[in-house]
Amino acid sequence: MSVNDKKIIHEKWLAYAQDDLKIVFSLWRKKEKIHRGICFHSQQYVEKVLKGILEAHNKKPPRVHDVAALNELCKGINIKIPISEDNLQFLSSVYIDVRYPPDAGLLPGGEPTEEHSKLAYKIVKELERWVSKSGGK
Repeated sequence: MSVNDKKIIHEKWLAYAQDDLKIVFSLWRKKEKIHRGICFHSQQYVEKVLKGILEAHNKKPPRVHDVAALNELCKGINIKIPISEDNLQFLSSVYIDVRYPPDAGLLPGGEPTEEHSKLAYKIVKELERWVSKSGGK
């Protein structure tokens, strides 16, 4: 695969991530917030940014949704994103629980709450600033 092809793949990951970010912002502005949607699309934004980073460094991202695991791969290429391990674990739990309704809620407490939405929103805002400065590489 050529350097140009890798650049295109990286840019596609970031474009898809940007779509999720727009959804988060749109849901956040609503008077009645959809906490499950905010949390889910926040996880998706982070996942796609991390996969884009890996592609930019000639690493094929695995087909996983665990953002903590993806972050470990990024650390292996000396990329440090501004999200704590606890927050990465939180977002990873969102993906599984939101996608599979029969499972017991987001956390032991159940469905995503306003506090979960606030945390997810804060995480994506911080990562968005980092991506803007670094180009997501």
